[in-house]
Amino acid sequence: MPPFLLADLPLPTGASAPALDAPRKTCYTYAVTPSTSGTPSPLPSPSGGERTIEDSSSLGNVDWPVERTATRAVGQTDGVLSDINFGEVFPFVTKPLARDGLARYIGPTLGGQVAGLRRRDPLVLALNPIAFVAGRPYMDLSAYINLPGIAHQLDVFEAIDHSKGAVIVQMTRAGTLHPLRISFFERVRLQLAYVRIILRAAWWLIRRRTPLELLDAYARTTERLRTVVRRPLASDAPAILLGELDREFDDGLDATKDGLRHLALAMFLHMTLRQLCDKRAAPELIDDLSKGIPNNPTTLVSLDLWNLAQQAEPLAALFEKTPVARLACVLEGTDEGRSWWKCFEGFLERHGHRGEVELDITTPRWREDPTFLLQTVANYLRHTARTPTPPELLARGMRHREAAASTIRERLPWPQRSLFDRLYERYVLWLPFREAAKYTWLLGLEHARRVYRELGRRLAVEGHLKTADDVFWLRLGELTAWAESGRVSWTQPVLDQREQEWQAWMTLRPPSLIIGTRGTSDADHPLAPTLLRGTPASSGSAEGIARIILDPHDATLYPGEILITRYTDPTWTPLFFTAGALITEIGGVLSHGAVVAREVGLPAIVGVAGATSRIMSGQRIRVNATQGTVELL
Repeated sequence: MPPFLLADLPLPTGASAPALDAPRKTCYTYAVTPSTSGTPSPLPSPSGGERTIEDSSSLGNVDWPVERTATRAVGQTDGVLSDINFGEVFPFVTKPLARDGLARYIGPTLGGQVAGLRRRDPLVLALNPIAFVAGRPYMDLSAYINLPGIAHQLDVFEAIDHSKGAVIVQMTRAGTLHPLRISFFERVRLQLAYVRIILRAAWWLIRRRTPLELLDAYARTTERLRTVVRRPLASDAPAILLGELDREFDDGLDATKDGLRHLALAMFLHMTLRQLCDKRAAPELIDDLSKGIPNNPTTLVSLDLWNLAQQAEPLAALFEKTPVARLACVLEGTDEGRSWWKCFEGFLERHGHRGEVELDITTPRWREDPTFLLQTVANYLRHTARTPTPPELLARGMRHREAAASTIRERLPWPQRSLFDRLYERYVLWLPFREAAKYTWLLGLEHARRVYRELGRRLAVEGHLKTADDVFWLRLGELTAWAESGRVSWTQPVLDQREQEWQAWMTLRPPSLIIGTRGTSDADHPLAPTLLRGTPASSGSAEGIARIILDPHDATLYPGEILITRYTDPTWTPLFFTAGALITEIGGVLSHGAVVAREVGLPAIVGVAGATSRIMSGQRIRVNATQGTVELL
């Protein structure tokens, strides 16, 4: 694939679109992509000024545009939707093709794994957990709550997001969260499937070899998919390309397709260990059990990037003074720069399928736009000798983990020590699956992005689209109909209208909880003007300069600064090794930021309401991640 969206350029009349699998060029100018994280770049207003995102989270009286994909949701007017966890996993406004992909593939995949049924099972489609509010992915709780794996484990909501989770649990127990109607026989089917899930998970847990074999299976699938994303697409018929995508999602023999269940087992072990040790060990000691976990692919990406930064030491002055957008061209001008760039391309070959807001197939991957990576290398090059390096932090975390396990073991009564030993051993083996499935699946999403953009390129050549990326304004049914028949069923004014709707939705932030089409007001906690509270996620304390980062492309972070953002996903992990502490507005103790922060020993507080607006970049703050408080100094 060529770097930086060569096919995004409007085509002159009669010109051919560049092939999307053209050889990579080293020297190029970076394409600046709009943020899809909910904080877009200012947009021009009709009056000629600027309009920015409207914080609509407290507008309970607004009727929001709601689209539910569960077939049983038709006619239900009091359905409950929440952005719980999706606010972290899917923090973007979807374009039509991406929205259809989430509804057709991701939603049924998630629902099927939790239900213990196949993705195409009619009952899974009837309870599709994906919904959309003003284009943003939400969880359809009225569908999800029917699944025994959710209904019997309500505490997981609080573990994922403490504040919203507590409200959802309360609504469920009070009977105000109304499930979608299903028949008695369908309910029995779900219960039987749940029993099968429990028995299978128990077998996985008992058999020590299972996680080791699964890691090998993930590695094989990853290599296979790396081959798939390198394969040229230009000679395949459109219908064949779309058919291959369907088969990838339906491959029931691929062990990684059970990735959500593997992740759930890791979470189960985390919660069980916490309950076992809760009254015998301090929270920070229990947190230490998550540190220095081996085989985490997200951490390995950060270590590979750190090694690249060490190789770039002779080029540190060049990185410091050169704007990131020009680094590629400047590096090409020196022998050392060309040598380093060749190593960098090796990194992109392995990990280039990741990207910021990476579950949105409309956004570039790292191998298309490595701006964030180059900025992170520049951040790493600013580390001083006094600052612990990522390898040192992980080695220290491993020592803390073993010391914490030894201390907890001594504090437990003799009958519980054997149980602790078995759980702890399994915990270390299973925790990498918190990130493993996503790392592998993202190669499949990159392939989907390549397929759609290749079809967009062909449509642009034929004059049916202005650019290759305009394919994302199509609905999946429209694209499939063209692929099968060659007939175009859309018009340019329709596509323009969809783009305008997307732009309007980008300026809004719907509430966290929607009942019907109305939002509920977020509760404001009465706090002192200089004190913020959240959920302790990784114990420790820090004091330093706050740095608000809403868009990873603006990821300048100096060692020791406190990283403050709305959410994190795995691609933000390299910043954790530079930050002095982490504060997020979204998340719970089992969210991505919390898990990785504990692993690397970074003090972290999640679910801090209004953190990015109440704290200013450059302000000095004190973080007590053990108590969950942020003090503005």
